[in-house]
Amino acid sequence: MTSPNHARTATALDHARVTTLDAVDFTAIVRPGDTVLWTQGAGEPLPLIERLLAQRHAIGGFHVVFGGAGFTDVVRPGHADVLSFTGLGAVGSQRALCRAGAMEILPIHLSELSRLITSRTLRIDVVLAQVSENARGELSLSAAGGCAAAALSSARTVIAEVNEQAPWTFSQHPLDAGLIDLAVHTSRPLVEVPSRPPSTVDLAIAAQVAGLISDGSTVQLGIGSVPGAVAGLLTSHRDLGLHSGVIGDAVVDLIESGAVTNTVKTVDHGVSVTGGLLGTRRLFDFAHHNDRLRVDPVSHTHDPNVLRRLPRFTAINSALEVDLTGQVSAEVAGSAYVGTIGGQVDFVRGALASPGGRSIIALPSRTTSGTSRIVPRLSSGIVTTGRAEADAIVTEYGVAELRGSPINERVRHMIEIAHPDDREALRRQAYDQVAGYWEKQ
Repeated sequence: MTSPNHARTATALDHARVTTLDAVDFTAIVRPGDTVLWTQGAGEPLPLIERLLAQRHAIGGFHVVFGGAGFTDVVRPGHADVLSFTGLGAVGSQRALCRAGAMEILPIHLSELSRLITSRTLRIDVVLAQVSENARGELSLSAAGGCAAAALSSARTVIAEVNEQAPWTFSQHPLDAGLIDLAVHTSRPLVEVPSRPPSTVDLAIAAQVAGLISDGSTVQLGIGSVPGAVAGLLTSHRDLGLHSGVIGDAVVDLIESGAVTNTVKTVDHGVSVTGGLLGTRRLFDFAHHNDRLRVDPVSHTHDPNVLRRLPRFTAINSALEVDLTGQVSAEVAGSAYVGTIGGQVDFVRGALASPGGRSIIALPSRTTSGTSRIVPRLSSGIVTTGRAEADAIVTEYGVAELRGSPINERVRHMIEIAHPDDREALRRQAYDQVAGYWEKQ
């Protein structure tokens, strides 16, 4: 095995030891007290993870850090009998770990993650990665960029699942095969995360958001029904750029429609950029050997110096609640951790620093149980994005333009986009509960 300081210069996979899955003995690789990280989302190396978990008792206690979201039930709360877990938030399958009290939260901006790993403030000892190999023997991190590049370069040991069915993707930082110590060849479908059809409310929110996006903007679209609906409404736009932390199937139509050309971008000119692919086989096939799409590390996708140079960078993010002054909660509902900081603040700040940029926080006016998401005070008390960084808040009832507005105006604008049945109560609560709001309605 290789130490973190070992000089790695190999460029072909045959420099790694190739073995079969059944021959992988994690008791000789992972030491008690080690920290293990694996590629996430569609990039989860499931056969390796399953084998690692099956051998956990023989290894002894070790730690797992999630550098992104998982979307399978391969890791379950019962695995905390031996393992301890740390993650960025309760997204995807990690919500079950949080609900069971089996995962500690690491409250950081995603842009910090690579630096924490490379500086070994967040020590990673062993990395499991799903990779793709092309006909020339070149490797890629396939569907997962994120913090994988930083983790691979700083870990003691790297084990790769070379999946024949994983798309081969371009990246600003190509994968050095010399980083891989042990390789296992597989051929299996990737984890798929299809988008759910948008609801009537989702479509109404998407229409409001799409109206804020002008031709020539560079957009950040995540996954989910609202971003998917927004993408569907942008197909008649022209000269859009795409720069996101993760993308889903909806961007395929957006790109193929001719709306996204990336020709206006002064950074990554002509290329759509994402930190990960999270969709179905349609997206994976579209990304395979597509030199107009890059899957880049988080050190690039969330870098504020990159984002501020993107023309009219328009960031679209979601929230659990927004208070009447523009404070955003995207992490905690009541006392339960159900979201994440993720890249929200990175993208918000990048958009506000971009000439002509917009930061859009989009959410339904009410929860599914009928509780207002527009509130006088955040119920959890946890602020993800501060009110000093508020720009446009969108619900199905309209757009609250908060940037540069004093508190009185903000309160009025926010009440106007709340559900009509909640507005009168919010007016009364604002007078009593919002500091700095002087005008009784």
